[in-house]
Amino acid sequence: MQPELDESLLTVIAGYLGAGKTTLINRMLQQATQPFAVIVNDLGRLPVDATLIATRASTTLTLTNGCACCQLQSDLAAQLLQLRQAKFSAVVLEASGVAKAGNLAAITGQADGYRLAKIITLVDGFAVEKQLNDAYLVALVNEQIAVADFVVQTKIEASLNQTLKGLRPDAVGLLSHGPLPAYCSPNFVASPRAVKVPLGAPPMFQHRVIYPDGMIQPNAIEAFIARTPCIERVKGWLNTTEGGYLIQATRRQFSAEPVSVVPQSGLQFIWRGDQELDFSPLIQAGPLN
Repeated sequence: MQPELDESLLTVIAGYLGAGKTTLINRMLQQATQPFAVIVNDLGRLPVDATLIATRASTTLTLTNGCACCQLQSDLAAQLLQLRQAKFSAVVLEASGVAKAGNLAAITGQADGYRLAKIITLVDGFAVEKQLNDAYLVALVNEQIAVADFVVQTKIEASLNQTLKGLRPDAVGLLSHGPLPAYCSPNFVASPRAVKVPLGAPPMFQHRVIYPDGMIQPNAIEAFIARTPCIERVKGWLNTTEGGYLIQATRRQFSAEPVSVVPQSGLQFIWRGDQELDFSPLIQAGPLN
């Protein structure tokens, strides 16, 4: 389907924490034949995802320290207006991992001069079974899957998760290399589809940026995550006496990639529930035992 010439197209990339949204957007930028703008909604105030994208995008704007589907609605509207005035014909919005995609669709669908082209929800093939059987997460993950125009499984290329296939028979897998499917183009407009949003109370999440002591090493961060089961996502940069690291972690995976330059020291923690966490072992000097 082709948009009217006076409309800017908006694509929403949704999916739970760690599903691969930033990775997909970087691939979209690498393969793009026309420039497009990117809005990144980082739940915390440390713009990790935006930093990982900014070097490739023509324009990257950030929404930080809140979720665009609730606390940051006015900020999102202002950024969409800014990009409209800059005459971008296509914009891609990376939703926070805890955003309700349906809320974003309603908000962006009312933005002047924009047409909601599609919602693409990414689903971690390794984690989705556990997420859908988790009483705390199931309502959010189900909602993200239900409202999507395209449901795309990441991380596992060989076969689709059968539970996911039962929820969305049209779900597809995404190869980690090669040309992206046509629907990933910011200029592709999905055909309208009926959506039945599942009921359920959304889960509560907390987030905080910490600045670890320089003596702390990546294995200390990994050990802290392992013994704190409510932690869902950690990302950011760690400066140590031995060099810098890009830290990315979920409940299933931990990665500490050496980097020559640390853009912005700090680690963003996101955890479920309303309890406060004690980060003092990471902030104080000395090894974490």
